[in-house]
Amino acid sequence: MAEVDREARVNELEARLAHQDHSIEKMSDEIYWLQKQISQLKAKVSALVEGLEQVTPPQSSNKQPIEVPPHY
Repeated sequence: MAEVDREARVNELEARLAHQDHSIEKMSDEIYWLQKQISQLKAKVSALVEGLEQVTPPQSSNKQPIEVPPHY
């Protein structure tokens, strides 16, 4: 009886290990894809920032803040 229980436990552990290996592989693929997407998004943001810097004049720190007129 003990041999049957041991074999059943080994089979259960092997099944769990196979499931975990599959899950780890799927997560690894997902992480790779997400990292690739992050890199692409960073490149796009950098390009947008550079384009924005080219079309907007630099802001001078010497400018006085615009004062809101008092309401009557």
